Amino acid sequence: MYEERASRLSGAVVWTNTPSGTGVGPVLPDGCMDLLWNEGRLLVAGPDTRAYVTEGAPSTWLGVRFYPGTAPGLLGVPAHELRDRRVDLADLWPASEVRRLGGRIGAAADPVTALE
Repeated sequence: MYEERASRLSGAVVWTNTPSGTGVGPVLPDGCMDLLWNEGRLLVAGPDTRAYVTEGAPSTWLGVRFYPGTAPGLLGVPAHELRDRRVDLADLWPASEVRRLGGRIGAAADPVTALE
């Protein structure tokens, strides 16, 4: 089930997705970039120009979806460099910052609130 709510960050929403079934399915392009949290891992989803097909066993995903044009300033990388890609946040930010953020999310009673 997909749920979305407002974020404290301007130009963003926080979402959760717990898929039912196989966990395989399309994510349709929307021009947005997302910071993703899944099983202790932080990823960045660049803006997609085509449907992205998920794979693997179903698991809960949390994310912050940044409206078009808002994420590059926060992430420090132009959107075109991440187009149609999923990359580890540690490839973009210092590892110590990624560990700190990951620890904060992992330790939260409700990890979604840590992403707000």
